[in-house]
Amino acid sequence: MRPLAGESMGVRSMCTEVITPDLRIVLDPSAALSRRSGLDPHPTEYRRLLATLEQVFRAARRADVLFISHYHYDHVRPGFTDYQYNMSCREELLRMFEGKHVLAKDNRSKINPSQRRRGYYFEKDVGPVAVVLEWCDGRTFEFGGTRITVSPPLPHGPEGTRLGYVVAATVSHGDSAVVYAPDVQGPVSSSSLLYLERQKPDLCIVGGPPVYLSRFTEESRSAARESLIRLATVVPVLVVDHHLLRSADWETWLRPVVYAASQYGHHVYTLAHLAGQPPDCLESRRADLYAASPPPPEFTGWTALPRDAKSKTMPPVGSPPPAWYYDRDDKPSNSIEED
Repeated sequence: MRPLAGESMGVRSMCTEVITPDLRIVLDPSAALSRRSGLDPHPTEYRRLLATLEQVFRAARRADVLFISHYHYDHVRPGFTDYQYNMSCREELLRMFEGKHVLAKDNRSKINPSQRRRGYYFEKDVGPVAVVLEWCDGRTFEFGGTRITVSPPLPHGPEGTRLGYVVAATVSHGDSAVVYAPDVQGPVSSSSLLYLERQKPDLCIVGGPPVYLSRFTEESRSAARESLIRLATVVPVLVVDHHLLRSADWETWLRPVVYAASQYGHHVYTLAHLAGQPPDCLESRRADLYAASPPPPEFTGWTALPRDAKSKTMPPVGSPPPAWYYDRDDKPSNSIEED
């Protein structure tokens, strides 16, 4: 298993590659950035995103199966041009999914209006180029000796949240099982916790709670931490990343979970730890990045552009173009398909 992207690795994502004797699967092949505290991402964050997307793109091209848990853009690439936060274009999306077996969250049920629209366009774009696009909610798929068990839709946070639903994936081979549970925010939901426990994984990758958001209530914070403590006692390796690591004090918040795991000889990591790297949570340090390394005038000029102009113009960050600027032989291309 190889983590490809996450907040602990400097971008918004939970992208992970799992390799078994039968199969390569990339879970949620995307990454993104976002505006935070009145600031666009720092040039360091853009450079990190470009480098990360290069790895994600190449891993996706090697993969047999691509899994999409839901339709937020830090989990699935959008099929339009947006340089401001996604570094995306239609050509990239089509090339990433071309010839792939795609397992994706059903865009017809247990989905909120925003994700339903995004899922509709995803199906319209990807369906014609994928070998097969299957709605995977609550289903099990066999690939040789590898089994992928997909959860029923789980709340994207607390029960009844307006953010809709996600699906988790359990990838198992022989006696080993890995659970990938993005954006369950702890989980906050007791039903989501019960589902994850029942999978009895050796390793569980879970999206932590968004404690940086004031609208995330104290009740939800408490429920999320109790769920993580419970998982830490029953799962040998618990990997917590994503929303939680947008908070500068994530380590302090997570300390009771780490302690609970230690009482059972278990471990709590981030995706960065699992990749053999120290956590580098750039978004949580954005104000410090601007103070320590003020961007040059050409970058601040770009940030002053209207939203639509920024979406259509690559930020001047002195980084090489992303993978979709190149043709299938990895040579420079003279044209890029735009919307």
